[in-house]
Amino acid sequence: MIKLQVILLLLAITIIGAVLRFTNLTNNPPSLNIDEVAYGYSAYSILKTGKDENGKFMPIAFRSIGDYKSPVLIYSLVPSIALFGLNEFGVRFTTVLAGVLSIPLIFLLINILTHNFKISLVGAAFLSTSPWHIYYSRFASDHMMGTFFLMLGFIFFHKLLAGFKVWLPAAIFLAASMYSYHSHRLFIPLFIGSVLIFNHRIIRPPNIKAFLAIFIVLILPLIFLTLFGPLNTRAQMVFLSQDIDYTRYVILDHIEKSGENSLLFFFWAKRYLNYFQPDFLFFNGLNMTSPGTLGLGVLHLFEFPLLVLGIIHLIQKKSNFKKLIILWILIGLVPASVTNNEQSAGRSLLILPALVVVISLGTIYFFKIVKNLSNIFLKTAVLGLLTLLTFISLVHAFLVFSVYFPNERGEAFMEGTKETVLYALENKDKYREIVFDPYRGIEAQNIVNIPYMYVLFYSQYDPVKFQTEQKENQGEIFKFDKFVFRRIDWRQDRLKRGILFVGSPWSLPLQDIREEEILKKIYLTNGNLALLVVSPHPD
Repeated sequence: MIKLQVILLLLAITIIGAVLRFTNLTNNPPSLNIDEVAYGYSAYSILKTGKDENGKFMPIAFRSIGDYKSPVLIYSLVPSIALFGLNEFGVRFTTVLAGVLSIPLIFLLINILTHNFKISLVGAAFLSTSPWHIYYSRFASDHMMGTFFLMLGFIFFHKLLAGFKVWLPAAIFLAASMYSYHSHRLFIPLFIGSVLIFNHRIIRPPNIKAFLAIFIVLILPLIFLTLFGPLNTRAQMVFLSQDIDYTRYVILDHIEKSGENSLLFFFWAKRYLNYFQPDFLFFNGLNMTSPGTLGLGVLHLFEFPLLVLGIIHLIQKKSNFKKLIILWILIGLVPASVTNNEQSAGRSLLILPALVVVISLGTIYFFKIVKNLSNIFLKTAVLGLLTLLTFISLVHAFLVFSVYFPNERGEAFMEGTKETVLYALENKDKYREIVFDPYRGIEAQNIVNIPYMYVLFYSQYDPVKFQTEQKENQGEIFKFDKFVFRRIDWRQDRLKRGILFVGSPWSLPLQDIREEEILKKIYLTNGNLALLVVSPHPD
């Protein structure tokens, strides 16, 4: 039975985690990114009509902005948007709530593995302050939803292996994890299969057969869509063979088809091992600051010695969960490594709970070693060094989250698009047409902004109207209502009257525009001019 002291400590740790995740939620990240407005409007459309913005009734795969999005986050946003409205808080609330609930969840997960409240509390504290977990908790993230359901599913799956008849919740939560995010669709079948193979001697067949039967039935629609439906297109798009570096190797080296498979294997092995690089783990894995500056890794730097000690302790210790944790980490990196990204903190987030287990074991092992030191000066020095490193890491993380991230990564979250859309909506009746250029960027005009989703989101555009009205979609030109989304060519567009233009300084060059034609300038948090709102005047 859990003691009151343990409950109070867990509650305190959870409250700290909630503060770190909820504080200034609507303004940091500084804007909703493209996926967030797409999730939000899809959920809003489901709430109002039972259909997505394309008119499809209660879909499993949501076609949106040239991609197919997973359903769990979108459906879980429906009650949040109904309660808080179609706004920043309404869109981010579900994910941040899942992030906060993950803290007591990791406590339960570690406790069923170790039967040790002390290790479980340490694990909850690490997850509560994890930069990796906090980052993906603070915006609408299907990575976080998938990992949340994975932890729930793992708890019941482990109980299932121990002989408890919990095959139904184990199947439901693991299936929900697969429906939540793409990486989990590969990881969970591989993980379940590997665990069953390694533990075949202790498994009770009736429970496992019931679990597998329900699990397979639940994921059959997902399997069909992945193999034969629209999700197959996405899988092909993000597969490792589409990576530009791999393509360059094949082309430049003139590799024959017979040698391409071996090259692909070694290319994958390199990508897999990249996830163990110190830079990704401890310095810049979260990509929260500008390139070339010290940012945040997916783990705190002070966790490095604890991770090493945890690995040593896990290998040496005879425990019934050793294989589970090792398999979780090793298999968990497979989905991220077979995609066309050098390193992806989001796609590899699913291994974080397993890493927390290892780090928690390492922490207990560390204090056991320190306690056995006979030299008081050495003991004080070791504890002081770790304390200092912990303090520096946490202060640095706070500065990155609160100062450097919103200052340096605003454009990655399409900062300023909201302001231009709100201005256009307020002045819509003054113009016969409003043109948005979908390309922007400070360094170059290479970021696709998808402004039409922001128009739908911030206008709370009637989903029924959007589903049924006549729209023009020709190449790079998309039109509905008064809104046109296309490239701006100022050499020609400057001669047009009664039109409001929204674009970056690349498409609306300041030197070619009269001051009175500029209605609004939108700046990023760091002071860079991001967007302009312009209306040509007669000469």
